[in-house]
Amino acid sequence: MEFFSLMANKGTKVKMQRASGFTLIELMVYIALLGGIVLIAGQAFSDSSKMRMRTQSMLQASEIAEKVAVIFKADVAQTGAKTSMEDGTSESGAEYGNKFSNIYTSVYMDPSVDNKDSSSFSVVTKNGFDSLTIRRLRYDESGHYSAVEQIAWFVRDGSLWRNCRVLEKKTTLSDDDPCTDGATSEPNNIEMASGVSKFKVTPGKPSVVGDNIQLFPGAGESEFRLVGRNDGDREMPIVTNEAGETHKGGSTQIISGFYQNYDQSMQTIKSEAARKINEVIAVRNETYPDFSWQTLCAQEGSNFTFEPNNEYEISFEILPTDENADKSKLFVPGEDHMSVGLRSLETGGPITYGDPATKISDFAFFPPLGVKSEGSGERSMRFSVPIKITKACLAFTFACYSPLVSQGKISISKLKVLKIPSANYKFENYDFEANKIDKQNVKAFLLDLDIRIRGESGHVELVVPTPSNGPRD
Repeated sequence: MEFFSLMANKGTKVKMQRASGFTLIELMVYIALLGGIVLIAGQAFSDSSKMRMRTQSMLQASEIAEKVAVIFKADVAQTGAKTSMEDGTSESGAEYGNKFSNIYTSVYMDPSVDNKDSSSFSVVTKNGFDSLTIRRLRYDESGHYSAVEQIAWFVRDGSLWRNCRVLEKKTTLSDDDPCTDGATSEPNNIEMASGVSKFKVTPGKPSVVGDNIQLFPGAGESEFRLVGRNDGDREMPIVTNEAGETHKGGSTQIISGFYQNYDQSMQTIKSEAARKINEVIAVRNETYPDFSWQTLCAQEGSNFTFEPNNEYEISFEILPTDENADKSKLFVPGEDHMSVGLRSLETGGPITYGDPATKISDFAFFPPLGVKSEGSGERSMRFSVPIKITKACLAFTFACYSPLVSQGKISISKLKVLKIPSANYKFENYDFEANKIDKQNVKAFLLDLDIRIRGESGHVELVVPTPSNGPRD
């Protein structure tokens, strides 16, 4: 009995050991499965890392290309700018900058009789890359002529470079000026981007394909109305039509009675807390009671929807007055302010987008500076929007800081808001060497830019209008 009892106990011990361990075959299967899992996880991690690196490279390349395109547009959009406001003397003897300068012909590439190249650009192709050179005026903070500068964009050793030089100037350049002083000296090259695989600049001339679409004041209409804002923050100016009627529309709207920000008793500009601006909103000339600007702008056809990737134009004419001494001619650029832009119907403030909010800026313009015999003052501004904008109102803003300018009056005529068809320009590789005079007809450039980082590409295709290129602004 003791023997069988002992054997039973031994059997129990064997079973207990068997249950707490693994056989060699089980251990090998376990290791094989674990190795497969590690291999699969490692491959997935490797693929994820590669995808992340590719995505980061692509985003980085796209970001660099977009930043370069912004600087390129800022340079090229002013190609051929050749006129500026200059210092002049008012009847009171003070300098109020009340005359336009003559055209600076050094902005032209070669306006001689033989070549007749009144354009302000040249495009040269070398080693598969384009290089663009443009000329334009430089302005000081008051909008006065400062210099004529020449800017070049070109590719060298796979990098995109920019340089500029001053061809002529009004004053001495500061030591830290980015442009080289003198047409014969070697300019300082600045590297804008590396890894450039494509830099192509194609000139564009106006195309006859497609007609402009008139958004305001309505197809075939020419009459409109300006309504003053008076919402507690703005002083309402006086608005009349050509017949002298207030609160009435017509083909011309005359604005006067501006709020003055100059303190005559103290002979200085009013304190910041006491300053006000004048603002009027453009609406269609339809029969409505004299409601607020919000009510009138809310009517169909008086507020606008703008789509991204489209081009729009605001144009109007400023009629010079008969009075040679009209005080609006005492306008001082950089001190007094006249602009046209968009306002939100819902908030009344400027149109903004993005986070943090970015404001869509107004267009500044000058008042009339001559008499009727000298002709009218046409103003035209083109723009595009980064996002879809709805319920936008068109506003004219005036801020008068000079002693007498608020006593003047501004006559707005032929106000229009147009949608410009995308086929407004025809981009081709024109043979300008055979016909240099044709270069003056170029009114836009198409930029095609590719930047590669670690094998991934960022691409930008951008149309830059250049309305000032040619013999006239």
